[in-house]
Amino acid sequence: MPTSDVVIIGGGINGVALAHTLAGRGISVAVLERNAIASGPTGRSCGVIRQHYSHEVTARLALESLATFENFAETVGGDCDFRQTGFIMAVGPDREDGLRNNVSLQQRVGIDTRLISAQEVREMVPGMNTDGIALAAYEPRSGYADAHATSMSYAASARGLGADIHTGVEVERLLVGGGRVVGVETTSGERFGADSVVIAAGPWSPGLARMCGLELPIRPHRVQIGVFEAAPGHEPRHIFIDTALGMYHRPESGSMMLVGSVETAEADGTIPGPDNYAETADPERMEAYVERLLQRFPPMRDGRFHSGYASLYDVTPDWQPIVDAVPGTDGLFCVAGSSGHGFKLAPAVAEMAANLVTLCADPEPLFSFGRFGANETAPGSYPEHNILG
Repeated sequence: MPTSDVVIIGGGINGVALAHTLAGRGISVAVLERNAIASGPTGRSCGVIRQHYSHEVTARLALESLATFENFAETVGGDCDFRQTGFIMAVGPDREDGLRNNVSLQQRVGIDTRLISAQEVREMVPGMNTDGIALAAYEPRSGYADAHATSMSYAASARGLGADIHTGVEVERLLVGGGRVVGVETTSGERFGADSVVIAAGPWSPGLARMCGLELPIRPHRVQIGVFEAAPGHEPRHIFIDTALGMYHRPESGSMMLVGSVETAEADGTIPGPDNYAETADPERMEAYVERLLQRFPPMRDGRFHSGYASLYDVTPDWQPIVDAVPGTDGLFCVAGSSGHGFKLAPAVAEMAANLVTLCADPEPLFSFGRFGANETAPGSYPEHNILG
């Protein structure tokens, strides 16, 4: 039976980033992924990398992670295809005070961000109708990366540091003895021994934790993305979150753009399980995106809808992840429940999780499992905490 210091279940961004971090510390690691690297929600992520958060903890993690994406070849190796576009976050009159407070918090953390007027937004985004926008925040260093390429690079670097990455391997059972996890067993009957096991399987994590009799407060939510071709001469240059209309968009290669919703109600599509969900977009949702785009960008009447798709978030009650030891089973940890924040925070969360697993560090209270039982959950200051928690 192959044995490692740590077995990580899940080959999405959290799993491979943690594998890279642990292997870089000289820890023997095995990653077990039932399909292919980034074949789940990670591979369908929009890959937005911005630092606008309403909690100091997540703002700091976003800033730390941005430095990794900016210097990816040196810090990780390989290519993440990071595009530094800048990020605009716009609000209506009822959100001005909250935006000012959040920008002040972010500036104290060290984030390069500033408030801009609706007029400045119009100058930065020609053709935009700024009706309903009272104020905005601008981050020049933010951008987006290719989530699949990023994950593949993390996996390749982890392998180079000695980690074993196994794909097409599905965990069927957690092996526990004397109240401590000692490894896992796969559907083929193969066993992998370990001193510690990390559940990092996104929306599949609750099923794995259930093997130890624990119910993780994580639910799979279906979310939808529209792919549009921009009007000639109006190709987007910035990532833009528009809370007034409840949407966001980011540039894509060529003249394309990705469009999604920041309305919690629209992301609140809890489904029975993560294995069977409609991966194509709903026509009525795409029509709603078209209406909002035309309202905000009148030149899009000369653009066109290209396609749409759906993906999953693994969502906790307060839309913050769980990065903690699993109670009741020594050596078992959870890095899941990212709630739509996973990709952009992954480099820093990997460092946090590595400290937790190898150094027995205390969990960050905001991400602790115990916060749910203690009723100490802390959603962000925006109702759209699926995007801005």
